[in-house]
Amino acid sequence: MKFQFFYLNFYKRFLKILQNKHVSKIHSIGFVVEPRLRHQQFPKRNENYSIIPISFALSSFKFKPKPSKDTDVEDNILHLMTLARIALEKGDTDRAEGILQMGLKISEDHKVYTGMPYMYDILSAIAFAKGNLEKAEQLLVSVIEKLVQVGIPEGSNHIVDFKLRLARIYSSYKETNLAEIGFRTCLNEQKCKIAAGDLSSKTGILYINILFWYGLHKIRMAEYSEAKTMLNTAYEYSNKIEGLSPYQEMVILYTLADLNMELQDNIVALEIMQDTIVMAKGIGSPDLPRCFVKLAKIYQRMNSLENAKNAAAEGAKLAKLFNDQEVFKEANELIENVEKSKKKK
Repeated sequence: MKFQFFYLNFYKRFLKILQNKHVSKIHSIGFVVEPRLRHQQFPKRNENYSIIPISFALSSFKFKPKPSKDTDVEDNILHLMTLARIALEKGDTDRAEGILQMGLKISEDHKVYTGMPYMYDILSAIAFAKGNLEKAEQLLVSVIEKLVQVGIPEGSNHIVDFKLRLARIYSSYKETNLAEIGFRTCLNEQKCKIAAGDLSSKTGILYINILFWYGLHKIRMAEYSEAKTMLNTAYEYSNKIEGLSPYQEMVILYTLADLNMELQDNIVALEIMQDTIVMAKGIGSPDLPRCFVKLAKIYQRMNSLENAKNAAAEGAKLAKLFNDQEVFKEANELIENVEKSKKKK
């Protein structure tokens, strides 16, 4: 319990540090760390944000490691994690990595495995943040192997979480077969748990997370109908469990609107984007200007030019308020295009 409480605070601080330093390439599944929807042409969806909050390092990680007579080992590891946090706060990720590697060695030497997944979790997140997917892959493979060695079932949420990260890496590498196997394995594991009556938030949120990232993989493969099914399922299930924040639901909705727009289903895209905007307003999301620009594009595609102009104008106004120069420029360009289209009529 002591270790989990420490880890919760450590990990939150760690992610906050990365956010404050505007690290945009982190792929950690643990928490939302990229607070802005990225502007990128469909279907090349940006994977520089992670939408679903799952901290399986804080889940029911139940196994009985070989007891150590040295009761100071865990305290030493906690101290090292504190030093790693301090290093991260100073922006010294190399030092933080070195400290955590030292912690892993102590864990191995004394066969005290309690803190091991936490340290691997943070190390892989740092590797993702640096864009070093190969290193992140190696770390994830290592932690999966070690967890299995100490008796953790391969179908546990913790291991499925790490396998999902691997699948996302393979998807980024365009290793399609490996990515498909990884995503499908993770999805089947969660489906079986839910069918067996496991309705816990941890299992449910991981299920949603798998559906979301598998859906984005399908978008990358231009398999849009399958992607739509997965994303719809993810959103529907999110309404059945607790644990997802309105922001995360908003991101799923935004992605669904984008996908339906690509599928030429503009009416559905319009309805979903309107719901997304309501949700974004409710939480005061800084993504609201971008949502209005997307709404304007949907109206433009539907040839509802006046509505498109009004939505773009609202997007421009909000972008100025939020000091989002990129969206402000895009919104004004959209207004100009709409005006030109109106003159041609």
